[in-house]
Amino acid sequence: MDNKKSRFEIAVNPFIRIAGGKALAIGLAGMLLSAIVAISGDVHYHGLLHYGPAVNNAWWTHAVEVLAVWLVPAVLFYLGGRLRSKSQIRAVDVFGTVAFAQIPLLVVNLLMITPPMQQMAELAIDANNIGQLLADHQLLVMSTLMTLLQIPFVVLMLLWMVMAVKVSCNLKSWALVVVYAVGIIGGDILSRIVISYIV
Repeated sequence: MDNKKSRFEIAVNPFIRIAGGKALAIGLAGMLLSAIVAISGDVHYHGLLHYGPAVNNAWWTHAVEVLAVWLVPAVLFYLGGRLRSKSQIRAVDVFGTVAFAQIPLLVVNLLMITPPMQQMAELAIDANNIGQLLADHQLLVMSTLMTLLQIPFVVLMLLWMVMAVKVSCNLKSWALVVVYAVGIIGGDILSRIVISYIV
């Protein structure tokens, strides 16, 4: 029973066991795989919580997007931790745990390159295709299913992000809620701005 509880606790908060340089190395490897999958399927991050097609599909645009959705919230978490925490905050812990927390996005990318999602993305680019899209019931069902399958992994990423902030910045209660909210909401908005200017 304790073993099962321990495994569940680690699944909810992997940073009980991993942090710092190790979390950073694993997180960067996951981000590299995410970028490779995104390039192969023309999947773009428009922000931390937004995905879809884009006009520019050069390989470097994917690199910029992956880095932006990691670095922008990580910087906000780090600054928030420095302001709100009484503990000594190490940048490698914050950036490492945030990178690791984004590993579930690899699964989201894999689901985004499935044929139904690719076909949906192609049709959605042109508003004139809306009639064809609505008429294709099989495509609608399959793309809806693929979208629903993404939700648990996005939720897991958001859960791991809050655990990343909690552990790396040693925050609790309202301080944790505020820093996390600023990092996620601000990170999504700012990463969208950064991506739109660079890409």
